[in-house]
Amino acid sequence: MDIQLVYKYVIVFLYAFFATYWATPVLMKKLIRHGFLRPDKYKRGNKQFVTMAGISILVGILVSLSLSQVLITSASLGRLFIFYFVVIVYALYGLSDDMFGSGDGVSVLSKRYDKILVILILSFPIASLITDTNINFFNQVWEFGLFFTLLLAPIYIMVVANLINLHAGYNGLATGTSWILLFAILVEAVQRGQFQEILFILPVFGALSGFLPYNIFPAKAHDANVGAFLVGGAIGASLLALNLEIFGIFILIPHIINFCMDTWTLVIRKKEDVRFGTLRKNNTIIPPPTMKFKSLKFLICSWWPLKEQQATTILWAFTALFCGVGILIF
Repeated sequence: MDIQLVYKYVIVFLYAFFATYWATPVLMKKLIRHGFLRPDKYKRGNKQFVTMAGISILVGILVSLSLSQVLITSASLGRLFIFYFVVIVYALYGLSDDMFGSGDGVSVLSKRYDKILVILILSFPIASLITDTNINFFNQVWEFGLFFTLLLAPIYIMVVANLINLHAGYNGLATGTSWILLFAILVEAVQRGQFQEILFILPVFGALSGFLPYNIFPAKAHDANVGAFLVGGAIGASLLALNLEIFGIFILIPHIINFCMDTWTLVIRKKEDVRFGTLRKNNTIIPPPTMKFKSLKFLICSWWPLKEQQATTILWAFTALFCGVGILIF
């Protein structure tokens, strides 16, 4: 790999990292001033955190893209801007949900069909970045052509974004698992020699890295739907742009399990949703009795008496396990 290319990529990452790291506290002050605060359900003493702070991740990405024009060739820059058009669409979708929707981080099955149609159509530009419409599954090659680029690819991004958004609820859970997923994609791309395509990941990876210190336990800021959909859209789009669709499905198995549990509890069994548990005297989490099988975060707390930070660490490790195995076998 060309050392000059490495230098440029490091600079792109650092642009996004420091822009987000510096922008987040500034944004938090403005959000506090306008009342964008939510109770931190698993803390004593009526603790609160700032919500919708995921906007700073978008700020970091935009700064990185703007400053990167002096480093990246025009051809690569054009593909990069197409990629981030799709990512920004998902960020705006999440922002609109935070501002005007329920803001509950519900799954794609409970979204209105008009919203689904809008983000599917606005995901079409990803087709210009897809160089291979084959899917190799257990040595069987399937060719999908335009059906893949114009339908399967947009659906893939939408599903991944919703999987990321749904696997949340503890300080740093969604952002931490997303960081692990992006790191795994980066390692897999390097392992396959896809050095040019690494550029797609770096702005969002850098921005998320800059945001994490504010979101991990104890969280000062929450990314909300705007951050979750932005990062989720970037993960889905990067897996497509790097031809890592099957690898992506494998490393997302914990998120897929979480989605299936949510669907089983809320859609099939039609249980009334209870979003938060309560705390014991020793600050371990008591999951809602009817929500034991709704999500991984409630399931593990029903098996063991875990504090929020402990539960989050276990779920990080679960994602890291699948990422590590995925890198070894794909």
